[in-house]
Amino acid sequence: MTSKPRDFSALDKFKLERKPVGVKFMLTRPQGIKQLAKELNFCEMLKEAQTSEPFYVGPDQWVCVGVEQMILGMKDPDPILVSGLFGGDEGLFKDASSCRAMYQYLPRLPKDAVRYVAFASLDKLTFEPDVLIITADIRQAQTLLRSVNYSTGQPFVSKATPMVACAWIYIYPVVSGELNYFVTGLGLGMQAMDIFPPGLFLISVPRNLHPTMLENLREMAWNPNPPPPPGGPAHRKRVNKLMEEMRKRIKEE
Repeated sequence: MTSKPRDFSALDKFKLERKPVGVKFMLTRPQGIKQLAKELNFCEMLKEAQTSEPFYVGPDQWVCVGVEQMILGMKDPDPILVSGLFGGDEGLFKDASSCRAMYQYLPRLPKDAVRYVAFASLDKLTFEPDVLIITADIRQAQTLLRSVNYSTGQPFVSKATPMVACAWIYIYPVVSGELNYFVTGLGLGMQAMDIFPPGLFLISVPRNLHPTMLENLREMAWNPNPPPPPGGPAHRKRVNKLMEEMRKRIKEE
């Protein structure tokens, strides 16, 4: 694995309680990183990487019901899953047909393009990640989500399903090139395994947006303990004053 080429120190000001995690998808076995020595589901690996040494997982280490290999492009999907039978019988969807429809939308990596997945917390990162996943509270998330919008005007959007949350956290940003976010407590599998407390934002930033995010974060103002807002009347008064000053300026030009 090559050394980390990018400076992510712009994230330091957030003093995040949980470390950001870089994830990389590879066809060949990574060098200089140990293989994970325990069984974990894909979504659990994010939490593991926040507190452990960097690790990677190989083709035979996926322990979920089979959906992980499917979205990674490693194996054909299990008929029990894609038929919707599992989710329908479990009561997660109205019926098998409703569950089956979900699989039409799940993002997937190209077939046979990936065999290994590496994970590392930001402070131990030795590779350029395909996606950086940031765990934030609502105050931090407001600025982090704006970190792309700030210079582009592009909206930030959350795409997710209540099952197979890992597809939207890890895979969707990579195949779409778009920032995505997921709120903990909305994913049924993650909730059942009690991975994170509810209400946290998992913000997934693909590699192509890292330069934009970091440049904007270095410029944007952010107060971790903002004072109470002025309220409706005071806010409207300030905005109206600014608008009037701008109108005067336009007339003078």
